[in-house]
Amino acid sequence: MLSRIRLTQSVAFLSLAALIGCSGKNEGAYATVSGVVTLNNNPVDGAQVVFHPTVEVDGKKQTSYAAMTDSSGKYIIAAIGKDPGIPPGLYKVTVTKYEGKGANLPKEAIDPGQLDAMASDTGVTGKGAGPNNLLPKEYATVGSTKLTSTLQAGKNENVNFDLKGK
Repeated sequence: MLSRIRLTQSVAFLSLAALIGCSGKNEGAYATVSGVVTLNNNPVDGAQVVFHPTVEVDGKKQTSYAAMTDSSGKYIIAAIGKDPGIPPGLYKVTVTKYEGKGANLPKEAIDPGQLDAMASDTGVTGKGAGPNNLLPKEYATVGSTKLTSTLQAGKNENVNFDLKGK
């Protein structure tokens, strides 16, 4: 009788250990996000939408996640490397669309002050001055944007941003 109880306990323990061991990453701990970016109710093609985390982990800034909009203004952020999405949480969102010389530079490395300095250094302003943001400046930096989104684990659809201004 005692051996039967021990056998049952052992089987239960091994089953639990196997279940925990096979679970791997917590797949439900990731979010995907999609939506549409418009400017004055018109879709924005070629805009960069960047989700910036609002929390630090161990005193370090976390990775920002970006996507480009298509001709209908749609963007999607899903699988990132080996991860099936991005961490859930509160994000500040920036939206930019650059044209001109250097427009294909990494936008997270350039802020509006740097763009103004580039124009000042070259003495050229307007379309030939370097990368120009075609969207309202208020959406360009983490410090100026009022766009935010709280992402839940799983699919976050219709996270739309209707930008206003010139």
